[in-house]
Amino acid sequence: MERIGVVDADSHVMEVPEVWEYLDEEYVHRRPVIARLSESLPIVAGMDHLWFIDGRVTPRPMGRGAAISGSPIEMSFAKKKVFSPGSQGLTDVEARLRDMDAWGIEIQVLFSSVFIHETTEDPHFEAALMRSYNTWIAKRCGERPDRLKWVAVMPLRDVPAAVAEVHRARALGAVGVMIGGTAGKQLLHHRDLDPFYAAVSEEDLALCVHVGWSCPGLTEVAEDLYSADMLGFTLPILMGFHSLVGCGVLDRFPKLRVGFLEAGSEWVPYWIGRMDHYYGVSRANGWGRYAAKKPSEYLKDGRIWVTCESEEPLLPQVIDLIGEDHILVEGDMPHAEARDTGIKELRERTDLSERVRRKILRDNALAFYRIG
Repeated sequence: MERIGVVDADSHVMEVPEVWEYLDEEYVHRRPVIARLSESLPIVAGMDHLWFIDGRVTPRPMGRGAAISGSPIEMSFAKKKVFSPGSQGLTDVEARLRDMDAWGIEIQVLFSSVFIHETTEDPHFEAALMRSYNTWIAKRCGERPDRLKWVAVMPLRDVPAAVAEVHRARALGAVGVMIGGTAGKQLLHHRDLDPFYAAVSEEDLALCVHVGWSCPGLTEVAEDLYSADMLGFTLPILMGFHSLVGCGVLDRFPKLRVGFLEAGSEWVPYWIGRMDHYYGVSRANGWGRYAAKKPSEYLKDGRIWVTCESEEPLLPQVIDLIGEDHILVEGDMPHAEARDTGIKELRERTDLSERVRRKILRDNALAFYRIG
């Protein structure tokens, strides 16, 4: 097991100012900048540098709508991490590779950090920001495409732009597309999003539903960072699972494969049980949209993946439910949750067979992202 080259299905890059160098000309004057908080102001969790985008700061350290991030890497919170700024921001690709080597990671699939937040209320500007990021990350990962893969961010609030970006991202070398559990205030099963799912299916890209503050209502309920992480950050992924699995999206797009990332795996038995429970009631009473079959039956189709945490005690039961070919490992480098012992702990679990551990650590990610 020690010789297995791990495929990390979900780690991150911390955006740097160079990310915005590829903005469309009409948006250059709105380019995000880094704002430094005065020492006379209250500093929360070491977030003393923030992105200033369209007249507001991202992330929001306090008050309603609070959220946490390590981007930009100039903040004290980011500087306390063991990873160098060059590794975090991917300005030094070799430094990131050294960090991967230290953790036993052969291939790493990279996601954005800043776009787990809503960056602007303007959907067209958001699309421009995401295009600039995708161009930048493609160039950075292109320095070592054998070891660094990337997932494109998608402007779901501007569906025509999202469709165009799916095709452009595939041409640039993306292995997947990243969305939140909602498209802003809109649930993911809304028929307006069908052209986007059709494009993802056509390009054979992995659809990655990532935790993040995608649902404005849930974001606004939190006034502290613990609540922000537990509610606004985590719960949208359950909403996305409901939409994609329970409300007909997988029926309409039979080639679509989807992963639910960075929320662990132990929520799946509970959530699929609740969805099955209300599925029968909804069909009997005509309460709304629902899939062609019980939500749990889609787990047998081989199109749903989830990431796990190495210490989850119920992981064997989740594997029994979803299948040993559909669990992924995520390093979450260089976020605060990342633990250098996580992969080692998973390798050493005695309640999983060597075959299953190998699939989680490597084979399943290769299949999900179509790598190799």
